[in-house]
Amino acid sequence: MYDIEDVVTGIKNPRRALLELNRVYHRKIRGKTGIKVMEEDWDNLIILDACRYDLFEEVNSIDGELTSVISGDSSTSGFLKHNFGDEYFADTVYVSANPQVQRHEVGRRFHDCIRLWETEWDNKLNTVPPENVTNAAIKVQQKYPNKRLIIHYIQPHYPFIGELGQTIEQGSITGDGVVKKDRSIGSIWDQLEAGDVEKNLVLKAYKENLEIAFPEVERLIDNLTGKSIVTSDHGNELGKYNIYGHPGGVFLDSLVRVPWLTINTKTRKSTRDGEISNNSYDTKVKDTVNERLEDLGYLE
Repeated sequence: MYDIEDVVTGIKNPRRALLELNRVYHRKIRGKTGIKVMEEDWDNLIILDACRYDLFEEVNSIDGELTSVISGDSSTSGFLKHNFGDEYFADTVYVSANPQVQRHEVGRRFHDCIRLWETEWDNKLNTVPPENVTNAAIKVQQKYPNKRLIIHYIQPHYPFIGELGQTIEQGSITGDGVVKKDRSIGSIWDQLEAGDVEKNLVLKAYKENLEIAFPEVERLIDNLTGKSIVTSDHGNELGKYNIYGHPGGVFLDSLVRVPWLTINTKTRKSTRDGEISNNSYDTKVKDTVNERLEDLGYLE
């Protein structure tokens, strides 16, 4: 139920009201929809974080069958909860550059979770570079030849790491609708909304991030065994309905329609279950996760 204060807030902030109406419609009226990735047929699931379908279609250079699917949410948090929140996956290893996986303790639901934000973080770029993800994932395949693999790249998600992207004073992204408080520069989406940065420049930097990641994804696929899928957890919006970034629970096409590229091989993995990893979340790990999430703009 909504009280008079909520109504007043909606009148003063029509974008917020629009987002809330969208969430209510899809969750309460239409019913939340979206693909369940663990129910699909694959040996390796490669996730490019925050990759719009139309951007992927434009940049893609990998041979395979490309279609689009609807993601379970418009944010990484929602994607993780939708796909992994209620089950355990003893036949799968999750290799992730995104610390949201640990924030929501998703790693405890798999045979193992490889936390690249701890071991492969680049302090100059404030992210995990794609080549580090590929190198680590190849080693993980060698260690776990009989497990399904999920490999989660950060790119094309902010921060922009290309030559053009690094010329933009970026601040923090509005990932899940929150921004790090101690940054003097607003998120790239706040800047875009305020007219402080050109939309065309942001689009070029966003595309550049994906172009940097693609050769690494191709190299990874060449070194993986079995059937691979390349997809994304959600997209991005750059101004439609005055929405920027990827606020959670908003079912706009640009936010939830994601690529689903299938690369078939003659040889498939023979997977088997194992024990579920502990993936302890102690104070030191939590501090590291929070620090990385702040760099990616996820924490207040």
